[in-house]
Amino acid sequence: MFLITIFTGAAALLVGAEASAVPRQAIADPHITNFRIWSAEGCAQEGNLGVWTITQSQTNVCQPTFNAPGDDVKSIRLNSLVDGCEVFVYPTAGCEGAAQKVNVETCEGIDVEDSAQKLLSFKVVCA
Repeated sequence: MFLITIFTGAAALLVGAEASAVPRQAIADPHITNFRIWSAEGCAQEGNLGVWTITQSQTNVCQPTFNAPGDDVKSIRLNSLVDGCEVFVYPTAGCEGAAQKVNVETCEGIDVEDSAQKLLSFKVVCA
């Protein structure tokens, strides 16, 4: 009986050794940037609409909307951005009109005097 216990324990140990760490594989669609958007100016707690995460497959393509309730985006804060990429926001759908560059770790708002204006689309451009 004791021999069976030892044999079972040794077998479990061998099977567990087969489940060792697997080398990490390259990420197929790496992270490029993430940012938070607000329905209020100033990137404060009020009006927080959530976080966007952009991967490589989403770069160099216009994102025609922020998918925010009522498309009411007034400010954006870029948390991180890989080297060689830039983020631009637009006051029109479809990334048309004057592009406004968003800087990392800075609250950016709509760059016009009219407070009724909103940020409606964006594009992440990577070289």
